[in-house]
Amino acid sequence: MASHQAGDQVSLPLLTLGRVDLLRIQVGYRARPDGAAYEQFLLDLPAPEPDGPDASEPDEARVLAALEPVLYAGADAPRHYSLHRHRWHTSWGASPGALEIGLLVTTGPRTPAVAEAALEGVVHAFRELIGATGEPVATPTSREAALVRARRAAATAYALDPDTLSLSSEEHHPAENSWSLALRTPERDRYDVEVGLVDGHAGSVRVRHVDHTEVFDSVGSE
Repeated sequence: MASHQAGDQVSLPLLTLGRVDLLRIQVGYRARPDGAAYEQFLLDLPAPEPDGPDASEPDEARVLAALEPVLYAGADAPRHYSLHRHRWHTSWGASPGALEIGLLVTTGPRTPAVAEAALEGVVHAFRELIGATGEPVATPTSREAALVRARRAAATAYALDPDTLSLSSEEHHPAENSWSLALRTPERDRYDVEVGLVDGHAGSVRVRHVDHTEVFDSVGSE
């Protein structure tokens, strides 16, 4: 076993958290604290430059402050939530380090008013985070890129295998640089995905799990 000689200079630590290159945000809304999320919003973007001298440390307080609007979802006071933080780094290859923040907000029964207010809060928060990175104007997202991102987002949000998700419908909105795609699992569960949710930024995605009753109601009876 190798040992350090007394005269050696102080060596760099073998284990480090590494710098943060990517910021991955996931915001979900659920009816009950123990229930599954009925809707999830995801945002992937380069990590904002920190204000301090250590370029490896993101300003997490600023990120959390930007996310505060998502807690209200139409209520006068912040709703109950759960928060998790995960930081990922590898010494192998050129894989970027990532900071992942997941937020689940409990809204009670899902209503159109709650859904609209939640969407407004998320768009406001995501827009602020995108602006903090100095990202350029969004470039057009191709159909293939949108489909890859939609599958990945649905798989991340609902623990699915992206390779098993089939495309059942799609709609392109060129003026908004966004795509609306409907994905299905082999069990026929449906997930409606919007890629380019915030100002056409491809990294902003909305995923909604549509249960069978919603599908039946939307089609109607003959």
